[in-house]
Amino acid sequence: MENNIQTSQTSEQIEQPGLISQIMMVFSEPSKLFGTLTGKTAWLIPFIIIAIVTGVVAYFTTPLIIESRFEALMDKFADNPQVLSYMEQAYEDEKANPFKWFYPLIWTIAPFIFLSIVSVIGLITGNFVFGGKSNFWLVFGVVTYAALIGLLGDAVRGILMITKNSAYVYTGLGLLKPVDDGSVLYYLFSQVDLFSIWRVIVTGIGLGAIYRMSSEKFVYSLLIIWGLFIVIVAFLNSYVLYGGIQY
Repeated sequence: MENNIQTSQTSEQIEQPGLISQIMMVFSEPSKLFGTLTGKTAWLIPFIIIAIVTGVVAYFTTPLIIESRFEALMDKFADNPQVLSYMEQAYEDEKANPFKWFYPLIWTIAPFIFLSIVSVIGLITGNFVFGGKSNFWLVFGVVTYAALIGLLGDAVRGILMITKNSAYVYTGLGLLKPVDDGSVLYYLFSQVDLFSIWRVIVTGIGLGAIYRMSSEKFVYSLLIIWGLFIVIVAFLNSYVLYGGIQY
């Protein structure tokens, strides 16, 4: 009975910051923010923000990305007139119709799937590897709030793309290999940027807060997993888009 009263008092003493404060705290005081996340729907507002901003950024930057990808594929299929004709038609259609009815679904479903995968990884790491106890939606809330940092990176790169009228803009190692040459190094460097590393670290801090464990082991574990993931993506992109591994 006394334990129940103490638990209730402790929950009531947790100060719940306002929405604007929560968003600001992701960038300035993540450990303090994540200590206040207790509800299963804490992820909803940041997720809505992610879906809206992702859609706005994609609407303005997709034509630039398509154009750069089209130029690269034109060089690859220069000896195949049939493929070139198909790609040119697809490119012109995309330019003429920058917005399609199903795009909002993509901007919503794709982030949800990605955040869910990251949340499952965080849940497995916390519950099974480190022996803690939490639930999926609480971890999902941490991952979604931390994703606001990645969203800021997307917005910054989107503004740079529009300003420079080029898809080749970077906020990290991509500056070392700025033009897509189909190599593994290009795809590897382009994924390593300030905002991605920052997001992973904040996710680790958040998991440490909700599991009441040292954040360092979560940060190190997530950095290792993220590193393996971007290496795999780099090899797959080089192979699938260019028909072979290039270095």
